[in-house]
Amino acid sequence: KESTNYWSKYNDSELWEAFKAGHEGAFNHIYSTYFITLFRYGNRITQHRELILDCIQDLFIDLRENCTSLVPTASIKYFLFSCLRNKILYQFRKCKEKSYDLLDIQEFLDIQVSHEVNLINQSIDSEKESKLQQSLKKLSVRQKEAIYYYFYQGFSYKQLASIMKLKHIKSARNIIYKAIIKLKKDIKH
Repeated sequence: KESTNYWSKYNDSELWEAFKAGHEGAFNHIYSTYFITLFRYGNRITQHRELILDCIQDLFIDLRENCTSLVPTASIKYFLFSCLRNKILYQFRKCKEKSYDLLDIQEFLDIQVSHEVNLINQSIDSEKESKLQQSLKKLSVRQKEAIYYYFYQGFSYKQLASIMKLKHIKSARNIIYKAIIKLKKDIKH
């Protein structure tokens, strides 16, 4: 029986195909690699921990049950984020009466400048950092979401359009462009 480390040498496409072919080790590697990342992502959408955990578990159960019919993917993280986002939003729509509030999503992805970025950019003083934080808070929910996926998760414009249910890749570019313009303008003032 191979360990999950065995699977770390495979790229996402190969790992995904191995999982689809029924390799239990590939599934375990995907689960152990992405569970915490998915939980953190879900926690950016809602603070309902039980809902997040339930949706993640449902996601992995669905993956296991439908593994042979899944489409190929070059980015497992993108695929899992997209599925988890859809599951959480579905639960919000389905369970409005269960005290889940769609307004939780308005704070979606309250973007924080990461510690790593702070270390790299030590020349930025606290006033500028504070101004950036304030500017990020002024972005719309869609802009915050797009910034998070594009800059923090490294998703392409195509993936961004897909996960956010945008009809055109150009729409994803426009959201990012407008968010950056808004940040630049706000920071200048």
